[in-house]
Order: sequence, then C-alpha cells, then structure tokens
Amino acid sequence: MIEKKKKFDIYKEASSTDHYFYLNNGTPLKNLAELIDQLVNMDQSLFNYHVNKKNNDFAKWVHDVFGEKELARRMNMSRSPQGMLKSITKYLES
Repeated sequence: MIEKKKKFDIYKEASSTDHYFYLNNGTPLKNLAELIDQLVNMDQSLFNYHVNKKNNDFAKWVHDVFGEKELARRMNMSRSPQGMLKSITKYLES
C-alpha cells in the first residue's frame, strides 16, 4: 500500500507568538502562507540575512515549529526568495 503524505495547511498558525518568525525588518510571520507572501517581494539582502551558508532561518522555523522535515530539507537548498518559493510550491503540489 502506498502511503499518501498528509497535506500541509499553509494557514496553520504557530502555536504562540513565541513561535512566530520575525523578519529582520520586524514583520511577524504566523504561518507558511505569510512567509510565501513575504518571499514574493523580498529583496535579496533581507533574504540573505536569514539564509546564508551557515544557516537557513526559514527552513529551521518550518522544521521546528511545524514539524515539516521534508519541506524544511527542500527549503534548505534555496539561495534566493524565488528559489525558495519554487521549492515550497513544488512540495505543496506533490
């Protein structure tokens, strides 16, 4: 039997404000939908603040707060806002 992966609800909010993601510009993100909205127009410098060779804050947040290990793994490979959007979209469509 093939196991179907559960659909991830992009509107599911982090359990508390302590688990929100705060962008370097002060914008709080409560869920993946808000991250997607921000990535659409995010400039590379803000992205680079959160994603660099040492760490990927977005992937860590998705892994730690929402428990989405496979999505976090895919996001971890992204090096631009557009690349991360593509990774997220492909994951959600699979």
